[in-house]
Amino acid sequence: MAAAPEERLDVLTAAGDKTGVSKPRSEVHRDGDYHRAVHVWIYSESTGELLLQRRADCKDSWPGQWDISSAGHISAGDSSLSSAQRELHEELGIKLPVDAFELIFVFLQECVINNGTYTNNEYNDVYLVTTLNPIPLEAFTLQESEVSAVRYMHHDEYKSCLAIESREFVPYDVNGQYGQLFSIIEERRRLKLKM
Repeated sequence: MAAAPEERLDVLTAAGDKTGVSKPRSEVHRDGDYHRAVHVWIYSESTGELLLQRRADCKDSWPGQWDISSAGHISAGDSSLSSAQRELHEELGIKLPVDAFELIFVFLQECVINNGTYTNNEYNDVYLVTTLNPIPLEAFTLQESEVSAVRYMHHDEYKSCLAIESREFVPYDVNGQYGQLFSIIEERRRLKLKM
C-alpha cells in the first residue's frame, strides 16, 4: 500500500504574504520557509481552565510535551477556520460549528530545534473555543499518532509553567506575543466578576 502523500503548505514571505508556491511540510521545515498554522484553545469559563494535550512521543517537534488543545498546519489552499475545525476533529474527535471558533490574535513563532534540522517560521492563527463548563475528558477521542493524553489546567498555573520554562511544556514566550492569550482570558474574567 502506498504511503499517503505528504501534506503541502503554502510558502509565505517573511511578512506573511502568499508567494504562490507550495511545498511538502518536511521541506518547509528543512528550508525554514514561512507558513501558516492554527492553534485552538478550549477554555472553560466556569473553572478558568484550558485543555492541554500531550504531544505523542513520535512527533518530530516537541515530542511528549504538553501543548495547545489542538494545533496543525493550514494545508495549501485551505482556510484558517476550516483547518481549525479539521484539527480539532482529527486530534480530539470533536466536531464544532464555525461560530464556536473565535480568532483572538495571530502570532509569529520563529525558532530552530532538533539540533538545527527543524526550522519553524510559522504564522499561527490563535482561536479560542469558550465553553461554560469543561468538556468531559471521556468525550475526547485522541488521535494516537498526534496526542497521547489530555488534561485541564488553570490558565494561571499554565502561564506560570511557561514563565519558568518548564521542560514538560512546549515553550511559548508569555512576555511576548503569546502573552495575549492570558491577557484576553484575564480581562474577560475581570469583566465577568463585575457583572
